[in-house]
Formats: sequence, C-alpha cells, structure tokens
Amino acid sequence: MKKVAILTCSNAGLDYLDYPKDIRILRSMIHFGADESYNDFVDMDAKTFYTRILEKPNDIPKTSYVSIGTMIENFEALEKEGYEEALVIVISSELSGLYDAVVRTASEVKIKVTAFDSKTLAYSEAYMVLEAHRLAEEGKNVKEILPYLEKIRDHDEVFFAVDTLLYLVKNGRLSKLSGTLGTMLQLKPLLVLGDNGKVETLEKIRTTKKAHVRVLEKYIEATKDKNVITYISHAHADEYVDWFLDELKKVFPNREVVVAYLTPVVGAHAGPKALGLGYIEID
Repeated sequence: MKKVAILTCSNAGLDYLDYPKDIRILRSMIHFGADESYNDFVDMDAKTFYTRILEKPNDIPKTSYVSIGTMIENFEALEKEGYEEALVIVISSELSGLYDAVVRTASEVKIKVTAFDSKTLAYSEAYMVLEAHRLAEEGKNVKEILPYLEKIRDHDEVFFAVDTLLYLVKNGRLSKLSGTLGTMLQLKPLLVLGDNGKVETLEKIRTTKKAHVRVLEKYIEATKDKNVITYISHAHADEYVDWFLDELKKVFPNREVVVAYLTPVVGAHAGPKALGLGYIEID
C-alpha cells in the first residue's frame, strides 16, 4: 500500500474547520501595497483581515499563490517522511495559476505529485480535501481517489452575493458583467461559481437584501428534491448568516448547514460581507 499525502491551498479555508493536521496547506500571500505581505491565516486571519479592509476600503489587497520553492520544500519533506505520492487539491484554475504551478513543480521532485483542479474554492474544495484524506486513510491510492473527487466536482454549486464589486473588478475575477465601472460598483448581483470554475453573473440586482433573497431562491430551486450537503461561506458577515440560517430552517428544517469563513486570500477578491450559499449533491 502506497503512502499518500494530501495537500491543498489555503483557499479551501480548512483553517476554519476541524481537519486532520497531517493535511498540508500551501498558503497564499496577501499583499497591501509594496511593503506589507502576510501568509494567509498564519500572519493574518479572517477577522483581522475583514476588519482592516472595512476600515480602509481604498487599500485594495492583492494576492499571490505559494512560491515554487516552498512547494518543492513541502514535497521533499514528504518524501523524507516516507510518502510515495502526493495529491494536491487546488482552487479553480480559472481563478488562480496555482494548478499550472503545481503541474510544473511536479517534474522537479522525486515524489509522484498529482494536481487536481477543484474548479471551486472554500468549503466545496475543503470537502474534497477531507474526503481525499479519508480515502487515503482507507488505503486508496491517488488513481483510486480521483473518481471520488470528480464526482464531488460535478455535483457542487455555490450562489453568492457581494456587498461591493470593487474587489472582484479590481482583481479581475469577474466575467460577463458589462457597463461602466461606476455603474458596476453600485450593483449587488447574483453570482455563481458553477461547473466551469468561473465567477459569472446570473442576475443584476440593486440591493444586498434582494440579492440575498435571490441567492436563497436559487438554492431552494436547485436542491428541493436532492440530498445535499449545504454550506455558507462568508466574509465576516455574521448578521447575513443568521438570516440565511433562519430562512433555510423554514424550508428545510432537518438540513444541517456548515458555516465557515472565507479566508483572506478569497476575501481579497470577494470583499467584506460577501456570502455564498452552496451545496454538494450526495447519494
């Protein structure tokens, strides 16, 4: 039986969940201007990050994925620990260059490295990581684990709303939204991260409340006849979370909902008070 290591990027937000600590997290960096850089979660956690960008909304953060050198160090350390394979589950390749970087790095180390494009982020990505770890603990190798991850990837979706489009626009992560910048920033649209791994606009909406109502309606429509894992990923938006939990309980009184923060490197693009309501369809 091969010893398989499971790795992911910090975009999955595992730090805000209970997770096995032998899962390695490749941490992205958050940058403010030219002089301030922080390791995601280690140097700056979600609450600190969102407080800062609310206080200084014009200080738009940038992000970068883990360096090639750090990845090589991780893979070499795993080899020394006796691992023969490494499975790296990463944020959607439509949102980051990390997937391609892992693929390139794989050729520079002895351990066999497989990159898996989750085509998502936040809890959906985290769920894939936790399932991959469970399967590896059961003795499955990477080739045997991949079909499980592909099934999850093909059966997940998240609808979300942001309080401001400023961060998505400035960081170039939003597609299919036309209009001048001034007009765009006044919108509170219904967004989706679907099967293609891109952030796209489903509807243009003028108020946060209406956007939240439509997020809820789209979720109910998509899941009413399905067995699903439900999750809320949010950017320090506790008051919004409470509303969603109350409304979900009215429609699906027996559904459990996983609630977790969007980690700073995701929040750098979504902005403060962003919230996503998602699901993973299960058998």
